[in-house]
Amino acid sequence: MVGVWARLFFCVALMLAFGRMAFAFDEFDAVHAPARFTLSVDDLTLEIKGRMRLGLHDLEGSGGPGYDSPTDTATIGTRSPFVELDSFDLAFRVRWKDLLWLNTNVQFLTTGASLSAIYFEYRQVLSDWFEHAVEVGYKQPIVARHRHTVRYPFIATNYWKNPGHHVAYGAKFVLSDETSVSVLASLSLMRPLKAETIHGSPTYRGSFSTLSYGNAEPFSGNAPAGTGLVRFSTHGFLAEGFGFVGKLVTKSGIHVLIADFPYYRHHPSFDPNETEGAAYWYGGRLGYEGYGAHFLAEAIASREHLLSRVGMYAQGGYAYAREGAFWFNEFAGVVRYEQTWLLDSTKPFDESYALRSPEVLNAISWDYQAITLAMRIHIMDTFLALRCEYTFFIEHNGVPALGQKNLNIKNNELLIQLEARY
Repeated sequence: MVGVWARLFFCVALMLAFGRMAFAFDEFDAVHAPARFTLSVDDLTLEIKGRMRLGLHDLEGSGGPGYDSPTDTATIGTRSPFVELDSFDLAFRVRWKDLLWLNTNVQFLTTGASLSAIYFEYRQVLSDWFEHAVEVGYKQPIVARHRHTVRYPFIATNYWKNPGHHVAYGAKFVLSDETSVSVLASLSLMRPLKAETIHGSPTYRGSFSTLSYGNAEPFSGNAPAGTGLVRFSTHGFLAEGFGFVGKLVTKSGIHVLIADFPYYRHHPSFDPNETEGAAYWYGGRLGYEGYGAHFLAEAIASREHLLSRVGMYAQGGYAYAREGAFWFNEFAGVVRYEQTWLLDSTKPFDESYALRSPEVLNAISWDYQAITLAMRIHIMDTFLALRCEYTFFIEHNGVPALGQKNLNIKNNELLIQLEARY
């Protein structure tokens, strides 16, 4: 009997050499979530997949009266430990003749439900050296990747975590059994800006946030945006370059910056009569995956109206599989370092203001560093797993030129999560 990990990497190798090309990472695809329940009628096949995540969240420090503030100035809801349903997902996949798919992902929380993805994809291998694909619908941007942890890296949260509506085309050129070049492009509508928490809880929002491109939604003045990506892969190594360009308007764009950054109006280049502004980001990745190990490094730089940002992360991990075992058949560990900067945030506008300040109200303007240690244990085959993650957060919020010292905050986060897949 071939072990779970050996089967997984065999499938990945086949996909790199001969299989369908990939747009954004899909955690419910045939490799990461093989179908267990299927219904077939003529040329149509329905696959039903699902996942449940129940998590214990605990923020550093004591909670309760006298520690937590009524305005939640230092927590993700409370410093007292709490358990919540992090997600319950149902993924329905309808396939027609291995050419056309209709994929849907529905996510349930205790506070409500949402459709996290619904899209058509058409994929076809035209020759030994060329295949192409078209994707239409609501999904994460084409640059999204497998993060190997529950919590997203900062720059993933900032730029490619949240889904939008797009039409995408991709072409893959197979140079050899181990080497290929892919070119992908998508046309979408601009996603709105939003403040999103840096912590892992999906429902308890706190004051520590980062500026992100949110889920697609209709708003006045919205306009088309474009994303492109070039990927080169060989013998498990990966290199990618990508970019996005769009346009901010007042609604869900410039007005969000004014509302979320307390001192944005004091910027010397701020024009209250301006109705649109730049929105673009670009970056690259280097990675390797094979023999149970993976490594990935990514960097992104962006511009949103008057803000310039840079972020990066590097992570590595290893998974050990016990071939033929049913109980405790896989042990995996991941270490990630990440950082994000808001450029010129400490440069004073005048004698009183800079874009950044130590006030928790202005935490969205801070620079952040984080180190995440993560472990995953498959308890029962691929059905039941235990995840443990601990993230060390370091905030940079001082403004030396204005005599404002850095404010050290205890907000490291522990997550212990039980995950079931079917």
